[in-house]
Amino acid sequence: MKNLIQSISISLCSSYFIIMLISLKSPHDYWFSETIVNQFFYAVILGTVIAVANQLYKLDWSMFVVLLIHYAITVTAVFIIGYYGSWFDLDNVKSVFLLYARASVIYLIVWLYYYTEEKRAIRKMNSQLQHRGE
Repeated sequence: MKNLIQSISISLCSSYFIIMLISLKSPHDYWFSETIVNQFFYAVILGTVIAVANQLYKLDWSMFVVLLIHYAITVTAVFIIGYYGSWFDLDNVKSVFLLYARASVIYLIVWLYYYTEEKRAIRKMNSQLQHRGE
């Protein structure tokens, strides 16, 4: 449950950050319409997909395989949800590339968060083991 809430929160924050950047060109199109409500639901769906994909980290597979599968799921979800959320125009290659770049940056930030948490847990366990041995 904690994983789900974290993923949805991260998805919402990053989605609203992207909306804020986009809305600098035309604020009334995003902040004063039903678009913002729709984007909220798309962000929740994306966060849920990412939370489910995060369950891969619990498997006893190589980290490389887990990361590859997780990335594929995440980017695929971003493209599908982004299509319905009008995050890009399929006819505009630059728009699709920017979406891919944004998804990759968001994925990297989320992955770094989990990686840092895992490293912290390992350091804590090592410290406890060292104190037992003394």
